[in-house]
Amino acid sequence: MKNDKLLTYLQEHMDELLETLGEFVSLESPSHGAKEESDRCGKFLEKKFSELGFHIDVLPQKNCGDHIYGEIGEGRKSALMVGHYDTVYPVGTIQTMPFKIEDEIAFGPGILDMKGGIIMAYYAVKALLELGAMPESRIGVFFNGDEESGSVDSKDLILEKAGQYQSVLVMEPGVNDQNSIKTGRYGRGTYKVIAHGKAAHSGSNTHLAISPLIEIAKQLLYIDRWDKSITGVTFAPTVIRGGIEGTCMIPEEANFTMDVRYKSDALIRDIHERIMNLEPLTPGIRLEVQGEIDKPIMVADPVLFEKLREIAKDFGIDLNGITIGGGSDGNFTAAAGIPTLDGLGMTGEFLHNPKEYIHIDHIAKRTAALAKLLSEL
Repeated sequence: MKNDKLLTYLQEHMDELLETLGEFVSLESPSHGAKEESDRCGKFLEKKFSELGFHIDVLPQKNCGDHIYGEIGEGRKSALMVGHYDTVYPVGTIQTMPFKIEDEIAFGPGILDMKGGIIMAYYAVKALLELGAMPESRIGVFFNGDEESGSVDSKDLILEKAGQYQSVLVMEPGVNDQNSIKTGRYGRGTYKVIAHGKAAHSGSNTHLAISPLIEIAKQLLYIDRWDKSITGVTFAPTVIRGGIEGTCMIPEEANFTMDVRYKSDALIRDIHERIMNLEPLTPGIRLEVQGEIDKPIMVADPVLFEKLREIAKDFGIDLNGITIGGGSDGNFTAAAGIPTLDGLGMTGEFLHNPKEYIHIDHIAKRTAALAKLLSEL
């Protein structure tokens, strides 16, 4: 089979692909808090991949949409395509952010991160099947419903399944460049810093208080100096809590949560210890720090990357690898020693943002390259 047959097939089926993508994007699926809606989205995937011939196992979950695992073919397990169908958008977002196409751009909640990548996986296999070009091996898919909230309920399942395969292809989005995939991802640590002070009436006895709110403010400014001076690490406070609104009270406790991204393993060890050993900056405050490294560094497999790079040339793609701060389930599989490539999905901008979009004119070439890679693994 010549590569132009794959590309031609995908170009000829682009209207169908976009219709499928629109249906998928319109099925809302937040990470948590909307299980019925999320399971409806998962059933859509179960049905679509079953129709291709995948043997599907639904892995029931209590806290999020059910995970979907499937495989097609016989013999050795060559490649597992990994993706998540949950999004960061609450139910109802589709009313203000509907799926729509304008010229060569398509919009919608989760279309880039990462429902588009799952549809690419579907059409890559569909193209191989209909062109009689499936490999003499098994291809798997794993679609989880909780990646945006940390893959707490899916991490171990992904690693269990991925360990049976020779490679993992993560269908997370690329960037705003047809020629790029993600060959490196920062590791992540999540921390909660809790300040314990002394409560008091905020009008009559302010002199008796030891304010944890002031301590939290000092700690945030202190850590902001780290963010500006330490290379290869980002410190991002994400939540601040303290006090009871409507009361005349300086609280006893306040806290903030922080997302920290690390470029290297050496930085992880050093900065983790510095955070865990933070000391109070206000007399009388007791500081408590909770946290862990929840995602290791991701480094793509160089042999897999070179193989895809050569394949991509046949479709007019001059492939390059980039390193980004965001994490994925590829962090787990790569750290477990399973050859992994990431960022193979659609291209675009503004993930986790009302402006989120994809480039339609990049889809056929990138999907054709993915299909060709699957056929050769």
